[in-house]
Amino acid sequence: MKTKYLPMILLSFFFAACEEEVVLDLDSIEKKLVVEARISNSEPMGEVILSYSQGFYDVPDSNRITNATVSLTVESTGESEQLTLIGDRYFSKNLQAQYGESYKLEIENGDQLVEVSAKMPPKVDITSVVFVPNPFDNSPDSLNVFVNVLDRVGEDNFFRLLVYSPGENDYQTFYVVDDTFGKDGLISMPIYFKTYAPGDTVITELRHLNKATYDYYGGLTENLGGSFNAIAPGNPVSNMPDEVFGIFAAWATDIDTFFVGKLPF
Repeated sequence: MKTKYLPMILLSFFFAACEEEVVLDLDSIEKKLVVEARISNSEPMGEVILSYSQGFYDVPDSNRITNATVSLTVESTGESEQLTLIGDRYFSKNLQAQYGESYKLEIENGDQLVEVSAKMPPKVDITSVVFVPNPFDNSPDSLNVFVNVLDRVGEDNFFRLLVYSPGENDYQTFYVVDDTFGKDGLISMPIYFKTYAPGDTVITELRHLNKATYDYYGGLTENLGGSFNAIAPGNPVSNMPDEVFGIFAAWATDIDTFFVGKLPF
């Protein structure tokens, strides 16, 4: 009876003996500037993080660029501000968010000059938030949240919705949606991948994005999902000029906090 396992044992030794470490012959890459910039109606209005791209075999390096000159300019008025470096990030202190206004970001990093513009979209309000029983778990302690938004009439609208609890670490979960299925009317945004119970405090943050920001976050969502066609590592389409990675994002936020009450059932 024992002899029938001998071919399999010998075969396993054969494959073990054939194992060898494979190192991909990847050319070294030229480091490129990576810009993570945003403007919004929150405080501070502008924030910019600068770094360099890295090669496949590079030791991960989170060092930020802190010796650049970064400024924001209101394109219609010419009002300008040089951003202040605090820690490893650049922040605006004086400029105020103006809905519908275009802002120009300028970065001088050594002999490299980057200029890119972004338009601040108007704020879209959350009209209501409803907690309903989770259809996959019939329990009063397993509730999904539906965030209802009144879509702006006569224009394409793009959103990123964040739903989280105070102190929650993963509140930056990507959830982006356009108004295809609710154009010029009420849009209901259900969150099925999180559940809440009576007594929980839930923060809902609706970001009305411009188109470039929506496309960029949409690309990130696909890459993070790990689909067969996803790019790894991903470099989504953005409004940055050639030879520069990242995004100059713009959004307007409506944020509300809700207490989950006991449902009448």
